[in-house]
Amino acid sequence: METTHRCKHLVTKLWIPDYDPDGYSASTSSSSVRVDLTILWQLEHEWMNIASDGAASIISRCVVHSLALRLPLFDYQVFMSDHTSQQMLSGALLSMGVDPYLHDSIIVNIVAYARSIRNLVSHMAAGMVFPLRARIRLVTMHVRNERVLIDLATRESMIENEGRGKGMLPATDISIKALKTETILEGESCMICLEELSGGSEVILMPCSHVFHGSCIIRWLKQSHVCPICRFEMPTCSQ
Repeated sequence: METTHRCKHLVTKLWIPDYDPDGYSASTSSSSVRVDLTILWQLEHEWMNIASDGAASIISRCVVHSLALRLPLFDYQVFMSDHTSQQMLSGALLSMGVDPYLHDSIIVNIVAYARSIRNLVSHMAAGMVFPLRARIRLVTMHVRNERVLIDLATRESMIENEGRGKGMLPATDISIKALKTETILEGESCMICLEELSGGSEVILMPCSHVFHGSCIIRWLKQSHVCPICRFEMPTCSQ
C-alpha cells in the first residue's frame, strides 16, 4: 500500500538583479524603457517527512530539469497590455516545454510584478534597459506521514487480530509506563514509522527486545496490545 502522498505546486519568483546601468546601452530609437527578461524553468522533487507529533522537515530535494531562456529586448509597455503580454510570454513558455495549463498562472504573476514596479520604471530615461528575472519551479512533493503509517499498521493489526477472534485491545497504561528506555549503539530502523534509529538515540525496548521510537510505540500500544513485529502480547484490561 502506498504510504507516501504526492502533490505538485508552482512557485514563481521575480526580481530585478543588481546591475550596472552603464552596461546597458540606451536606444535612441525607442521611446520606452526596455526589458531584458530571463526566465528560468525548473522541475524539482522534494521529500518531506511529517513526524507523529506533526513536525515537518525536508529530507532531501533535487532539480531534475533546468532551462533558461533570455527573451529579446522588448518595450516595458508590453506589460500594460493583457493580450500582448499573454501572447509574448505564452510563446516563450511554450518554447521551453512548459505545459500550457500552467501558462496563465505564471503569466499573471510575471505581469503583476512588472506592473508593481511601474513607479520605478517611470523614473528611467526613455530607451534605457533594465534586467528582470523570473524563476519558475514546478515542485513535486513526496510527503511521508508517520501518523498515517502508524494508523495503517494498526489497522492491519486490527484485521489480523479480529481474524484470530481477539478484537482490537490497547495495552494497559501500567504496562506501557513500565517499558524500558535504552540508548542504541548502532543504527536500526523503527518498524512503525520506518525511520532510521541513529546510533546514540534513546528508544523504547519492548519485552520481546524489539525497539521503536518512544512516540511511535506508545501511540501504537494505546490502540493495539501486540508488538507490530513479532505479535508479542502486552497485558490488557481484559486479562
